[in-house]
Amino acid sequence: MGASLSWFAVRAKAPEAVLQDFGLKNVGNEYRETPFCGGKLPSGWFLVIHGRHEFTNDEVRRLSRGCEVIACFVEEHVMVSRTAGWRDGEQVWSVTHDAQEGDGHLDIQGEPPAGFAAIRDRLTRQQEKDNGADFIFSIPVDLAKEITGYSHEDRQQIAFDNLVKPTFFQRLFER
Repeated sequence: MGASLSWFAVRAKAPEAVLQDFGLKNVGNEYRETPFCGGKLPSGWFLVIHGRHEFTNDEVRRLSRGCEVIACFVEEHVMVSRTAGWRDGEQVWSVTHDAQEGDGHLDIQGEPPAGFAAIRDRLTRQQEKDNGADFIFSIPVDLAKEITGYSHEDRQQIAFDNLVKPTFFQRLFER
């Protein structure tokens, strides 16, 4: 079974402000059935993972006001991946692979960070050697990992907290 999620790495914004932007509450290690989790990465970025969700530009625009955000979407069932860099409410760049558009599909908007070309070249060569495997899918994912140190495929020893979105009544009666 493949991954289906978005994650947001945020730099230069307090974790409490990030959670507030999402309308989330940190419940620590307490088990909850929730599509959200997150925590501080060793690289200094604050991470929020949202399972079974494709991020929207409006969502990242709001989140990135006053800070920098790397947003990554992965849908392995149909081999779609997307990473975008945002700063102060504006998208700076994005890299998207959609296998439904073709094995070599790669849509690039703006100017991706310096490490992009090396990642693209390495994975393109790897795909050419191994007919049938979709290595282009990994270009956006590997780029996000190079920037933030995080990949959904390589969770290391990161302790994530459970995050919940309180209901209207929970927000009304909790202080």
